[in-house]
Amino acid sequence: TKSGTVIMLTMSGSAFRDTTGQIAGIVAVGQDLTKMRDTMLEKSFVAEELTRLINTANAPILGIDVGGNVTEWNGKAAEISGWSKEEALGKPLLETFIHESYWDDVGGILQKALLGHES
Repeated sequence: TKSGTVIMLTMSGSAFRDTTGQIAGIVAVGQDLTKMRDTMLEKSFVAEELTRLINTANAPILGIDVGGNVTEWNGKAAEISGWSKEEALGKPLLETFIHESYWDDVGGILQKALLGHES
């Protein structure tokens, strides 16, 4: 910009012709992507902060997919279980980490959560 501010644009252009069919110039259209870029950077920052919070929390935090497999395993979960994040990822939560006598209780809680019900 005139003031020296850097903006991010996407541009597309097309030639236009005069009455004889010769190319007389180009029509260019730009779209300002600066706000979108700034929003993406902000969301990336927030995601990094949340990841840092999860990884350093003083409570076990874990995630599972709809199949019941571990998708997230923070440091505290690793500390109290003895399973590193790398070892835990992809393993079925119930069968691998929960004592069989608690499968029904924990499985019920997980099913409710997957249906959108908090417990």
